[in-house]
Amino acid sequence: MSSLASNNPSRLAEYALNLSRIIAYPELDSKNEISKIDNIGDIILKSNKGIINSRPTQVISTINDQLYKIENFKGNKDDYYNPSNSFLNIVLKRKLGIPITLSIIYIRVAHVLKFELHPINFPSHFLVKHVLDGESSDIIIDPYNEGRIMDDYSLKQLLDQTYPKLDVPLTRNFIEKSADARVIVRMLNNLKASYFECNDLGNAELVNEMTLDIDKNEQYGIRDRGMISFKRDNNEEALVHFNQYIEKFPEADDIDMILDIMRKIKRKN
Repeated sequence: MSSLASNNPSRLAEYALNLSRIIAYPELDSKNEISKIDNIGDIILKSNKGIINSRPTQVISTINDQLYKIENFKGNKDDYYNPSNSFLNIVLKRKLGIPITLSIIYIRVAHVLKFELHPINFPSHFLVKHVLDGESSDIIIDPYNEGRIMDDYSLKQLLDQTYPKLDVPLTRNFIEKSADARVIVRMLNNLKASYFECNDLGNAELVNEMTLDIDKNEQYGIRDRGMISFKRDNNEEALVHFNQYIEKFPEADDIDMILDIMRKIKRKN
């Protein structure tokens, strides 16, 4: 994934499918899966001849009709933490996904229509945006909720759901374009959380090491080396990783939790 160094959001689907192939589906034909997404865009082009020159809101509405009313893609609200929601090939098959995988599909379909979209690493809920008039204004889209357009009020509601005890102000930083590498790291972290949920430490470790291959200083990758060692009762190794985490990220929100785990390990020893 060396091409992650350059940003090209339309290739996120390709990167995501490569993750599927590496982690769980070695025989996966990524090109065939990409063609399934591109075909959705081709259908839109054939049935809407002037779509490329349409207003942005009209393009978004047309994509929404095809993806959610005709193709029947949905957010998997009943089984959100199932690892399958993070494998793009399975999302394409089941038409069920989480915000980040549905956003990657949405970006690729829009690319076929020559409609440029960018990923947004919004807290706890991945989004996409179309930039109007250079960088002065944006249309924010939520592919997890049938492509609804988000205003400041709905974005603030999302923030408040993520930080219920804090009145976090909505700033432009939350809706900046995300680099491709950060998107893939977020995908891997989502997948790792799913593996932790079902206590699959082998795959959690594989995914965590892939994260650190992309970014050796990735915060949760360093922490979770310690968590994986701790869950395997490799306590001395866990302490080494936790100490590294504290040194690098002394202001992290979960420092108290990590220090508590370290105290428990030391009491055992």
